[in-house]
Amino acid sequence: MKRNAGLKWDLVVLGLLGILVVTMFAGFVFSDKMFFGTDMVPMGYMMRKVVVDHWKAEGSIPLWDPYILGGFPVVGAMHGDVFYPASILYLLMPLHKALGYKIVLHVWLAGVAMYFMLRTFGLRRRSSLVGALGYMTAPYFLSLIYAGHDAKMFVTALFPLCVLLLEMLIRNPKLLYSALFGGVIGLLLLTSHPQMAFFASWGLGIYLAFGLVRLARRKALLKGIGFVVLAVMVGIGIGCVQFLPTYYYTTNFSPRTGGVTFEFASSWSLHPEEIVSLLYPSFGGYMDDYWGRNPFKLNAESPGPLILLLAIGGFVLFVRHRRMLPWLVLFILCPLYALGAHTPIFKLVFYTVPVAKFLRAPSLIMFMFSCSASVLAAFFIDACFEKKITRERKKLVTGLLVLTVVLTVLFTVGKGILFDMWGGLFRGLESSKLETARNTAGGLNLDAGLLLVLGGGIILLLKSKYRLKWSGAPIIGAAIVGILVTSLPHSLRFVEYIRVSDFMRSDPMIQHVKQDRDVYRVLPLTGTMYDRNYLPMFGLETANGFYDNRIRYYDTLVGEGFRNLLNANIMKVANVKYVLAFQRVDHPLLELDRDMGRAFVYRNREFLPRAYIVHRAAVVESDSAALAIIKTSGFDPASQTILASGTPLAGGPPGEGERVSIDAHDPGRVRLKARVEAPGYLCYSGNWLPYWSAYVDGNKTEVLRCNIAMRAIPLDAGEHTVEMRYESRWFRIGTYLCLASCAFVVLSVVVGLKGWPLVRRRDRDA
Repeated sequence: MKRNAGLKWDLVVLGLLGILVVTMFAGFVFSDKMFFGTDMVPMGYMMRKVVVDHWKAEGSIPLWDPYILGGFPVVGAMHGDVFYPASILYLLMPLHKALGYKIVLHVWLAGVAMYFMLRTFGLRRRSSLVGALGYMTAPYFLSLIYAGHDAKMFVTALFPLCVLLLEMLIRNPKLLYSALFGGVIGLLLLTSHPQMAFFASWGLGIYLAFGLVRLARRKALLKGIGFVVLAVMVGIGIGCVQFLPTYYYTTNFSPRTGGVTFEFASSWSLHPEEIVSLLYPSFGGYMDDYWGRNPFKLNAESPGPLILLLAIGGFVLFVRHRRMLPWLVLFILCPLYALGAHTPIFKLVFYTVPVAKFLRAPSLIMFMFSCSASVLAAFFIDACFEKKITRERKKLVTGLLVLTVVLTVLFTVGKGILFDMWGGLFRGLESSKLETARNTAGGLNLDAGLLLVLGGGIILLLKSKYRLKWSGAPIIGAAIVGILVTSLPHSLRFVEYIRVSDFMRSDPMIQHVKQDRDVYRVLPLTGTMYDRNYLPMFGLETANGFYDNRIRYYDTLVGEGFRNLLNANIMKVANVKYVLAFQRVDHPLLELDRDMGRAFVYRNREFLPRAYIVHRAAVVESDSAALAIIKTSGFDPASQTILASGTPLAGGPPGEGERVSIDAHDPGRVRLKARVEAPGYLCYSGNWLPYWSAYVDGNKTEVLRCNIAMRAIPLDAGEHTVEMRYESRWFRIGTYLCLASCAFVVLSVVVGLKGWPLVRRRDRDA
């Protein structure tokens, strides 16, 4: 009966968390709008749209995206959360609503996972609710919406669930918990954010290291290690469908092949002023108020001012508590690593951990700081309800009150001196940034004042409880109100809504270009969203675009900032037929096709088709040397090509009857018919990767890399049917491993559910 009552109250908590989430995002839930995200609009939405449109039309996931940057692999280049289970929403509702409901669902999941994790640790419901609210409303977490970084939110939401299942596995090493833990590890890998998943593995590894000590004391070490290893293998197996193609692609063909420089890896780290912002988010500012050292700031790393204050109390209170050691380590380690080049921790990891050489933005690790802060804060609140109150605990509460008062005075009355000191001593702020810093004074006053009133109020309630021995219920109420008042104003500044029609509208330029049914690429040179994956949403392929994990050969061809695309030969090689601009363009290859007043459509008068025949080839193994040749006026891409390897054919002169036609042009499959009167090459303006196979009259033929980034297929004289297919054996192997691992998890859960108590714990609630 008591267990049923406990379950009822747990369900009430889940409902309350759900009501809070719906209330926070009412502007989305009760409208036809979508969440705005700076990366979601030009990149996330378009990439999901490519996948969804193909799935609805063909019933399968496309493996190649031909729409931007010469094309790149959907799975290998991490083209969105293709295999993440929540992505099924894309097929059940309009895409813009599905993207938003995934965010809403994971904000709720973050709170639920944190709540049950804390309950598993033995905390009371009221204390667990405080930790859950802190985690799900943290500025760090909700600010990711504005940047459009939903995959980071998925990992953040799943991390407490991973810890919960790992804790259950440590307590009771058995197949069921091993399978469940492995299943959630697999979900982490399928979120399509490998760096965050990699950081999560650090946190889980730290937690496991202390858990192994507990297993050894129970003489269950070998059994526990065996089930943990099994879980990791299962998780990796599930993630292989995404991880294997991504690992092979990133380590061989992306711009990060071979690793990145220390400077690049440490970019987008925290800086000293942003450490202060963890307690007072207005100090370093964000968005228009940011004055720190990063180029800009579209998110916050704060776990919430009140949560952090309570976490400091929890840190001091439990610093010698063995079961809290993993959280204490994360609470200290994460900010030290996030500071990047400012501390030796990041440098040590960069030069000793091989995978770290492919990463950047060390501040991403702060999701585990937010998690540890919520845990420590919840434990601190829970300790308020203990009957035995020691002298040390009373001193701690007094110390927290003094700390709060001192910080408030320092960051309000002394803020002018503080900013001058920061600008002169710490980093030599330029005058404009120093002025921006001083303009944040109003927000800083509010942050400090609220924390003094609410945090100080909670501490005074604690002191009076210790003295008068009354119920601690008002403390919980004050903590809940304090979290919402100090966190949500910052968090909700990052939540904006737009209508799809606000950014996705076909205009006269698009309509004019779409009348041309040929296969070609467009080069937008507008300096607006047109240049960032806008046109592909209307089915137009572009020579430029916006994506980090693109193919490095194409980067070499088009140059930094796509400056090489204005070279006549590279414009031909890249299959550019139209150039769109909002001002007149003077270029020898371009003729005005349509003047629309404030918009201009130019046509390439020497347009080179997507597929064409050449009979002359040279082998140049150095891409830089090949680029120099291609850019010269003496090179004619319509009659010759440059191969990256191999032996050139002894081709003959072109014949008048030669022709190439494209019969099918789909992602991952192209079918052509060619008539060749002498041995030559069928050149295709689409990025080369070894995954592309060619079948000439049904016989498999090698696809060569030509003109740095494009494809070439050798042909003998005669009429040929040529088909190119994107065939990744890493994707095929990963799919088999994923299906086998998922089947293992399902079978293990079905077998293990017999008499399964989800969480064994003392019900300590009064």
